[in-house]
Amino acid sequence: MQFDIFLEELPQLKNNKLMGVLAHDQVMQTHIRNFVYKDVKHKALPKSSAVLACVYPDEQAIAKMVFILRKSYNGHHSGQISFPGGKSENIDKTLWHTALREAAEEVNLKDAQVQAVRELTPLLIPISNFMVHPFLAYTDKTPYFLKDEKEVASILEFPLIDILNTDLIEIKRTYFGKEYPVNAFLLQDYKIWGATAMILSEIRALFKRR
Repeated sequence: MQFDIFLEELPQLKNNKLMGVLAHDQVMQTHIRNFVYKDVKHKALPKSSAVLACVYPDEQAIAKMVFILRKSYNGHHSGQISFPGGKSENIDKTLWHTALREAAEEVNLKDAQVQAVRELTPLLIPISNFMVHPFLAYTDKTPYFLKDEKEVASILEFPLIDILNTDLIEIKRTYFGKEYPVNAFLLQDYKIWGATAMILSEIRALFKRR
């Protein structure tokens, strides 16, 4: 998809109804999520975080979206593919500013160039007790990406058309020692699952694909 075609779809993206749980269920059904996390209890309320799903033109004016492969560490989201983003801090005026700050820190996406399309459906991550607020956004400038060496193993760029047209595949994921069937996006041999895939599923629904 050429980037100018994406721009033509902006009015539809802003006005189409968010599918929320219906879109999330295409990746991991609610009853499975509820069963997997039924024993997960936290004393505190979920912490707020925000991620940025940003569309941009590459040097050939092809619409792409940027992701990060997180470094391996002793934590729940080690080695996962995700959107740039992270926990809200006191310096952030809004969750939109959280998403912009984190994207600037993790992949050098200049916040002054990024324009919001809309906020998507918030998504609870029970295991780490985060409420993730995703934002669909775009920039009409070709970014110069630079990874945060402390948190990011690599920066991944996928054509938007592949995200919209790729069939979901079934994979097995292990939670608390037991395997469960979930769906994932397979993009350039990378499997994107979990919350990131759920967000992608809702973005795809906004385009009225699948």
